[in-house]
Amino acid sequence: MGLNYSFKAARKKIDSLNTGEREALATICRDIHQAQQVLSHKAAPILEGCMAGCRGLCCRNIHPADIITEWDLVYILTMAPEIEDAVAACLAREGFFPSDCIFLENGTGPCLFPDSLRPERCIISFCRVESSVEKEIGRVMADFSRLIRFFIFRPLRRLTGWLRPNH
Repeated sequence: MGLNYSFKAARKKIDSLNTGEREALATICRDIHQAQQVLSHKAAPILEGCMAGCRGLCCRNIHPADIITEWDLVYILTMAPEIEDAVAACLAREGFFPSDCIFLENGTGPCLFPDSLRPERCIISFCRVESSVEKEIGRVMADFSRLIRFFIFRPLRRLTGWLRPNH
């Protein structure tokens, strides 16, 4: 369906949250951000090698919707609502055929997203398997999984709250 659909769905998910849920989402997103910062710091020499070797090949000739998910957009819009208009403008250029990532400034880079505020696949992917940052990659993945579970179990939490309003 494309990233435009995912963008609208992410925006709708965020907009439907009550105050307590927004606070819980913000906590989860801060944890993802912190995990990404730790990974980015530890993987800095690896990323330098990636950029020197393939120069961002992973951002070329792709379907962005295959890499960036609705959950990534929930995370990014929660953490950086100020870039929502820029993301929407990029999405206006989304095509049907593979192309360079639409979030690369001027089609070549740098990426629109800050270094420690990236879609999950972008932050955990390297040119080769990197066992030296396996623990940090696992932490980022676990935190994104927590984000997904937050929304999956949200109706159940709301039902429980409705059934037991005094607790």
